[in-house]
Amino acid sequence: MIRPLPTFRLLLAAAAMAFAALPGRAADDGAAEREVEADGDDGDAARSPGAGPSSQQVFMAERGLVRYRGAWRTRQEIELIERSERETVAQKQWGPRLEKLRRRLDDPATSATAAEELREIVDPAAVPALGTALAREGLPQVRAFLLEALARIGSPDAIAIILQVAIDHADPDTRLTAVERLQAIGPRIAEPACVAALGGPDNARVNRAAEVIGALGLSGTAVTLVEALETEHVVIASDGRQAGQTSVAFGNSGGEGLALGGGPKRGKVRLRNEAALAALVRITGQDFQWNLPAWRQWLASQELAEPVDLRRGR
Repeated sequence: MIRPLPTFRLLLAAAAMAFAALPGRAADDGAAEREVEADGDDGDAARSPGAGPSSQQVFMAERGLVRYRGAWRTRQEIELIERSERETVAQKQWGPRLEKLRRRLDDPATSATAAEELREIVDPAAVPALGTALAREGLPQVRAFLLEALARIGSPDAIAIILQVAIDHADPDTRLTAVERLQAIGPRIAEPACVAALGGPDNARVNRAAEVIGALGLSGTAVTLVEALETEHVVIASDGRQAGQTSVAFGNSGGEGLALGGGPKRGKVRLRNEAALAALVRITGQDFQWNLPAWRQWLASQELAEPVDLRRGR
């Protein structure tokens, strides 16, 4: 015979069932379940070895994702990560190799073979080490070998280093060697970097970029060169006093004057760039000296004189 539960127990059971059926309670349980699934590995670790894939694994697999180093990633992402790591390892290996080659260059018994090996490097992974070696190298001939290797590789980062050397290196002969490499690769590849340098704040760099343009014959830069004939730059001048220093000045009449606030002063100067003019003359065959309106008028006439293709736009 089944004995009935006491009234208190019946009320308690009914209350528990009603609480469990509340909508908010069901949502909280679902959120907790999702948090466990989001942890991924924790839920999977609690599963028995023969239980098969978890619901999260199935869900992610259906979307082409796999678990990789603590995160869900596509196979393409994994391939890119691993490729980048391989490239990093290869790049680090080139540093010691170039140092060894450099030491062999100083040895008369091995210098010829070392120079040949250096000039014939074609591995793109060597580019960072070649750039570092080029920045540190003191001998022009060795710098020429390094530039030759970079040109042989010909990757975008290798060409960027050659461009930087052509515009910014302190040695004129090394800059000329870099320009020769750019000429062999294809002069037009230097145009964007040179145009950007013409608009920079450094007057010396403006002139070096103009020299590269003239040497490469980059006719597409003529308009920018005209605007770079005269450039305005901010200079800092000093009267020999420290900032905030007060001094007394004596005039021709014998009177005294009080000068306050000594130290560096900022001002603007307008400079003519001889290299820009030389490059313009070379690439256009014209010479209007520093007459900017004449240069602009001639360039405008050249644009109007260009043949019009009536079929354009068909």
